[in-house]
Amino acid sequence: MAQDTKVISVAALNYQTVNVPIAGLTPLLCHSMPERVKLQIVLDREQKERGATKGKKKKDARTIEEQFADACYIIDPEADEHSRYGFPTSGFRLACKDAARTTDMAMTLAKLTFLPLVELVPIRFTEVRTRIDKVGGTTPGKPSTACVRAEFHNWAIDLPIEFDADFTSLEVIVNLLQRAGRCIGVGAWRPACGGLHGRFKVGE
Repeated sequence: MAQDTKVISVAALNYQTVNVPIAGLTPLLCHSMPERVKLQIVLDREQKERGATKGKKKKDARTIEEQFADACYIIDPEADEHSRYGFPTSGFRLACKDAARTTDMAMTLAKLTFLPLVELVPIRFTEVRTRIDKVGGTTPGKPSTACVRAEFHNWAIDLPIEFDADFTSLEVIVNLLQRAGRCIGVGAWRPACGGLHGRFKVGE
């Protein structure tokens, strides 16, 4: 007796792309980790695993200007000030995941609502300042230190995304971004980390 053959039907992909305009409500604070620092962390870890390190290494002295440059996400180092800096799009996706806590949507589903199309997007801004803050000092035996970061005022970006229109809608994504911008934020010292920086809204 012949067995029935099951036919599996999969609908065609219905992915759509759109640029979502984002405007900052509070200054954006950037604190990137440059590639040389990441490499040094890997090298130090390898040396520690081999037992090759003895004592603490003295850090190279760096100027405030150099520390400011390290804190920025650079798109084009040769460009002028208003075309040089960018911001990672992953921050907005993670903010939406965290903002799902304020809705009935599961955080795992919120993370799947859209996918950024690029890693860094250019920042439009009226002014960028060097900000120096005191950090640390709350752990016994670990003194506080000064942290140099880049603070962008009146900032805006265009967020290029792709989404599955059969899974979600642009309205859902925009509403989730609006919630993320108000209560989560992006960048350093954002509301999710106890600060006020990096709040945003959808729109110009």
